[in-house]
Amino acid sequence: MNETLLAACDRLFQYPSIPPPRRHGPRGYADYQFYKPWLRDEFAFRCIYCLWRERWQADGQHGFSVDHVQAQGIQPAQRLDYENMVYACNLCNSTRREVPLPIDSSSDSPGHYLRILPDGTVQGTGPAGADLIEICRLNRPLLVAARRRISNLVALLRNSNSPEALEALHDLLSLPSDLPNLAALRPPEGNARPGGVPDSFFERRRRDEIADVY
Repeated sequence: MNETLLAACDRLFQYPSIPPPRRHGPRGYADYQFYKPWLRDEFAFRCIYCLWRERWQADGQHGFSVDHVQAQGIQPAQRLDYENMVYACNLCNSTRREVPLPIDSSSDSPGHYLRILPDGTVQGTGPAGADLIEICRLNRPLLVAARRRISNLVALLRNSNSPEALEALHDLLSLPSDLPNLAALRPPEGNARPGGVPDSFFERRRRDEIADVY
């Protein structure tokens, strides 16, 4: 097994410890749903709260949505502010509703407050971590069982030397097949961070600069 695939296995359910800076800055869409392609790339095609990936969702990206850090009903002026948006699975988004978060997840990493244990449960650090777990119900039984199922499957495939097992593992940890082509998009008021487009997953894969697994 190559080092890239091994590294992807090791960070399967690992929150970023340092929040990556925003790479994109689209502006001017009248409907916040148009920001979704940018957020997919920004948050690596997985839920910021539970780390579930598009790849594991039966409906792919359609199982994910735009979440407003400052809820629309509380801060309607920030409804179309890209900096106020994160990428979340539909269930975490709907579970959270408009409950204020204990952290600013648009600029602070949940990895400072959460970690996922080998048994699939999420452990919180301090009151903020405990509140995040409660608000998004990150230890709901079906989600814990699903994490454990994925972890067990990855471990089983990782320990097999058969080409078929490695192919299945690669498929499980691959990027989505429908990476958004951000260069083809035209935000009405432009992009405040145009340098992020060449660094998008679509462009890096087109230049063969990244592995298919993560």
